[in-house]
Amino acid sequence: MNEPSTTKSALKCSRCGSSDVLIVRRYSGEALCRRCLRNSLLVRIRRAISRYKLLSRNDDIIFLRSGLKRDDLLWDLFSEIESEFPVSIREEKLPPHTDLWEAILVLLKEEEGIDNGKVILPLLLDDAVGLLLRFIFTGSPSLLVLRGRILLALREVPGYISPFVEVPVEELLALSESRESSREFENVYLRLVWKLEEENPGMRFNVLRVSERGDFLKSIGIVFR
Repeated sequence: MNEPSTTKSALKCSRCGSSDVLIVRRYSGEALCRRCLRNSLLVRIRRAISRYKLLSRNDDIIFLRSGLKRDDLLWDLFSEIESEFPVSIREEKLPPHTDLWEAILVLLKEEEGIDNGKVILPLLLDDAVGLLLRFIFTGSPSLLVLRGRILLALREVPGYISPFVEVPVEELLALSESRESSREFENVYLRLVWKLEEENPGMRFNVLRVSERGDFLKSIGIVFR
């Protein structure tokens, strides 16, 4: 996503004053260096875990890898957060597939949820908004991410969560030293999300907040336990 016309070299980090600005958030105007961006994303992940009550202290955790660039970055952030608690984390891989959403569907259709522990899926803010837009436009509820929880056909899949629903893809990948594009995984709905965000900075977070509202959830037939 394009940044404001002001060059990053002329900016200071909005939080610590560093001249080594890595990214400018178009939706807030905030300029961030690498350290402050990373800390900000850690805060967002912790906030999602707390707000949606996604994890408990004694959960055994499975971290699912997608094969995308995001995996190592998400693992780095999540493992730092979970190092604060006495939990067991192991890594597994999603079924191979060219489309992340379809790979998750393949996995979940073979599973009925888990009774103990949690499975962490690598779904970001862009995925949560894109899946909701697909549902709105097509009526297909095959996969949704609401309040950090995973739903199939409007039913929550027990034990499957994503604490990364407040993490925009371009901010996550800015932490990578590679030049890989944030368009590491594309479909028509993600392209729509990026186009709408380009035209209306902050759109993704606005949609996310609407999707959290109880009246909205009830209107589409969802009641969380």
